[in-house]
Amino acid sequence: MKIKSILLAALLLGSTGAFAQKGELNKAKSKYSSFATLTGGAVEKLPELAMKELGEAKEAIDKAAAHEKTKDLPETWTYLALINSEYAIINQKAGKAPEGETSYKAAGEAFLKAKSLNEGSEDAEIKGNMERAGSLLANYEIGNGVKAFETNSFEAAYTAFNNGLKYMPGDSILTLYAGIAAQNSQKYDEAIDKFKQLIPKSADAYLNLSDAYLRKGDTTSAVQYIDEAASKFPDSAKIVNQKIVLNITTGKSEKVISDIEAQMAADPKNGDLPFYLGYAYESIKQPEKALAAYKKGTEAKPDDARNYGAAAAIILNQARDVYNAASGIPTNKEAEYKAKLQEAYTIADTALPYLQKATELDAKSKGYWENMRFYYQLKGDDAKAKEITEKMNAL
Repeated sequence: MKIKSILLAALLLGSTGAFAQKGELNKAKSKYSSFATLTGGAVEKLPELAMKELGEAKEAIDKAAAHEKTKDLPETWTYLALINSEYAIINQKAGKAPEGETSYKAAGEAFLKAKSLNEGSEDAEIKGNMERAGSLLANYEIGNGVKAFETNSFEAAYTAFNNGLKYMPGDSILTLYAGIAAQNSQKYDEAIDKFKQLIPKSADAYLNLSDAYLRKGDTTSAVQYIDEAASKFPDSAKIVNQKIVLNITTGKSEKVISDIEAQMAADPKNGDLPFYLGYAYESIKQPEKALAAYKKGTEAKPDDARNYGAAAAIILNQARDVYNAASGIPTNKEAEYKAKLQEAYTIADTALPYLQKATELDAKSKGYWENMRFYYQLKGDDAKAKEITEKMNAL
């Protein structure tokens, strides 16, 4: 009887200990749930009560993770990852870098173990908690990456963004950031790999992919991908602009111009195409054709400041050339000088309506105001030029 009593007591004691540790896991879950309710997912400026609940959740989960009966449970490691990842991002946002890094490392290790233990699990709660932990850890690395990028530490930024992808594989923002950081680190092959993962859905990825090939010295691929991008994102000003620049620099100006003219014929109401055509003509030093294109643009898209501003700039360049020619006329030819000067003024006057419209439509563009000031300086109206300078200084 005594032996049976001792065995029964031992069994009861063992089950009580296991229950106690399972109780720690349940306590951690309960306290974390309370924390999540109080914060609503926020990670900054958290109420004191919320931090108290998170602290108690951590204390409980640490005990559960240390006990033989609960240390290998998927739930234990999931909550260990989740709670530590909350601390990691909270400390990072609060400027507590050492504390944040300690929590991040603990969370990262727990996340990987939880991922292994949860493999094949369809538990919706565990899946949701793992997604939350992964998102927090990825955002922690985004914070590190952005900080490194701002100080031009591009390799460190690439490492951080790449680390973030361990927790959120395939995330488009992290992939794009990692590619841009790699590109700035002159890791062109790594950058190309990242950007290729994002096409054909991302216009930004196409732009950066083309640029990465260009920096690598592969002009053929750079043109290939920007042409592909233009076919998929015909309304993207950045892509169309890059296509024009690349094709012109590779000696394909005529192809670009013919492509744009064909598009204009098919879509005569498109106000962007005349602007691109004008830009293309300017690039090959054909200002008259460029001016004609910009004028068409003002008709097709009257509310677009770009065509007005570009047209004014070409006219002012023509006026300046005539003005400079007048300055070279000998002083004994006053009549010829005055006639040439008047010719410059007459040409410049035709730019004024375009300048007025450009500054009206885009009053914050310094370039348009600079050209307006140049117009008045050319005409010798110092008071008006001074007035515009004051406007520019106020921008």
